[in-house]
Amino acid sequence: MLLITIDIVLDRLLIRDVIKAILSSIFFHRLFGSIRPLSPPREVLEITYPSVDDPALDALLDEKLTRLTAALDTSSQYIANQPYAGSTQHQRKAQIVVNFFEKKTRKAWFSKSEEEVCWEEWIINISSITPRNESEKIRVAKSAENQLQMIIMKIIDIVNDNKDHIPPIATTEANPFPYQISIPSETEDTWGSVFKKILVE
Repeated sequence: MLLITIDIVLDRLLIRDVIKAILSSIFFHRLFGSIRPLSPPREVLEITYPSVDDPALDALLDEKLTRLTAALDTSSQYIANQPYAGSTQHQRKAQIVVNFFEKKTRKAWFSKSEEEVCWEEWIINISSITPRNESEKIRVAKSAENQLQMIIMKIIDIVNDNKDHIPPIATTEANPFPYQISIPSETEDTWGSVFKKILVE
């Protein structure tokens, strides 16, 4: 299994749009069925990012992002007096996780069962901050732009450099690999077994 960890610090007001850009970029490169790019492409912070023309996926992302922002607003992972952008900030932290699975048939005496085995996991660690004045808001927005640009490029590098772990497509279904989007603070911890880790600085 390939595990990718992404860390990002964002203004609370930018979280929904920026995290959607990251998730959309991941799904654009990890949906192997018959997909169509969204046209015209979307843009956030003057950065164009790829996304799939799939209303069902788009609705799912919006639902999860609503729950993510709610989780951040009520997060118990609250860190006070953390310096950021030349000032003292309070941060709230949360995660959103994307898993991709392979369907495997498990044989037993006189029966067969199907199980889903995770072959790739993306963990996005979000720190939410609230700028205290206009100049700080500008600095935080510029930082968000730089982080997003770097992350989108890193996603491209990761998917291009890591292909051997992708299972063979053994189905004619439109989506050969089931996926799951979760917010660990709402459910359980992420997978404990890690075979390979790539850290996006």
